[in-house]
Amino acid sequence: MKQTQSKQPRKQRKSHFKADYHLRNRKMTALLSDALREKYGIKRLPIHKDDKVIVFKNVSKDEEIKGKVIRVLPQRYSIHVEGHSKEKADGTIVSFPVHPSNIIITSLNLRDKRRRAIIQRRSKKEITEEELTEGIFDDEAEIVEDLDDIDVLESEELLDEEFEEIEMDELDEELEEESKVEQEEESS
Repeated sequence: MKQTQSKQPRKQRKSHFKADYHLRNRKMTALLSDALREKYGIKRLPIHKDDKVIVFKNVSKDEEIKGKVIRVLPQRYSIHVEGHSKEKADGTIVSFPVHPSNIIITSLNLRDKRRRAIIQRRSKKEITEEELTEGIFDDEAEIVEDLDDIDVLESEELLDEEFEEIEMDELDEELEEESKVEQEEESS
């Protein structure tokens, strides 16, 4: 559906909620942080999964929610951020949707070639492909380093795992015995 130029609220709402996917994606943009603006020469970009963001509205001034984007839903104009959640009446915790206008992107997910091409095309600075791919795999290197740091689990955790394995083995043996007994009863 074509975006309207009308001043009538009903027509504006209709064009907003009946917008095509490519128009919705254009509206799902957020501001970049000051550091990213200087680095790439761009003011806004569409939000992607795994971008790191700050939610700066719908929160009291003492709290500042920082997290990764878990999910982007253009059909609802909403974004789900890790750490921005609420507790339901039954005790389950669910992520709370945020509108893209209430978010600032602090770190970009540049694994997508198309996104890197968009940044190069829109940028006021000349950015090379090497500059864009510089920090892409840093997160994976940090994860590997963290795994190398973990040598031995605490003894309680090991004991808990051993008990769980023993219990599972015992349950498997009991199930096998029951199935053998049932087969013998059926055959006789």
